Amino acid sequence: MATMPRIRKAAQPSPRPPDLIGDQSAGSYVTCPSCGRPVRDGLVRCSGCGTRILMGVAAPRALLFMTTGAVLGLLVGGLSVGWIMGMSRTPADATPLAGVGQAGSSPSPSPSLGAAGPSPSPVASAPRVNVDPLAASALRQVASTDAQLNGFLATLKHELRKKSVDTGAVSATLRSISATATYGASVVGYLTAWPDAATLQGQLGGFYAQIRAVAADGLSNELANRTAYASAAKQMVAVLAALPAQRAAEFELGHAGGVDLPGAPSPTPSPAPSS
Repeated sequence: MATMPRIRKAAQPSPRPPDLIGDQSAGSYVTCPSCGRPVRDGLVRCSGCGTRILMGVAAPRALLFMTTGAVLGLLVGGLSVGWIMGMSRTPADATPLAGVGQAGSSPSPSPSLGAAGPSPSPVASAPRVNVDPLAASALRQVASTDAQLNGFLATLKHELRKKSVDTGAVSATLRSISATATYGASVVGYLTAWPDAATLQGQLGGFYAQIRAVAADGLSNELANRTAYASAAKQMVAVLAALPAQRAAEFELGHAGGVDLPGAPSPTPSPAPSS
């Protein structure tokens, strides 16, 4: 007996919820972005196709929008902060306000009423020079480097005054001197932007190179060789004997350019007039 073919019924669309028709108190609805089925506002999943819905938009797309907005917000915020900081930065060669004394200079005295005797004449100040900020910073670091070398010089002299040279102490001091001179040589190149520092730059380059050469020659000896380490310490003391003149040239250049250097020597007091 022949079987009758089975007739499939076409899928009927899901009926709208009955409360959509003429029921204003049922709340608002949104349309599913995938199947078009009405979904009550507040639900997070479509009952027909299972799509997650967030504020009327498919959840993956809504999350994409939110992520993109957050990234753009951070980018715009960062650029705005950088622009504001750049606008608020004070230029290095800004003219000081009137009435405010320069660093390291005393304000001019104001004449007092009824004061007897002539008023003191104002002291002529050095002309202001526009110094490159990197060159000024390099000069300060060079001055600090030479101050450290001066301390190591005192240590070597102390070791040489002993009856028996401590090769370990001399070796450690020579290594510290070499490292300090290496750092000084690395910042000397920034003085190129300051034309008046050309002579000092050449002197410092040769000075630091000589220090490193003497230290390397001394450290090549064995620690048991006291004679060799004593000789290396004496050679280093002889090289570092040029420090006072070198530091004087640095302070002179700093004064001419209006750059305050660390460890500046105090001015020598003038002798009191004899009565």
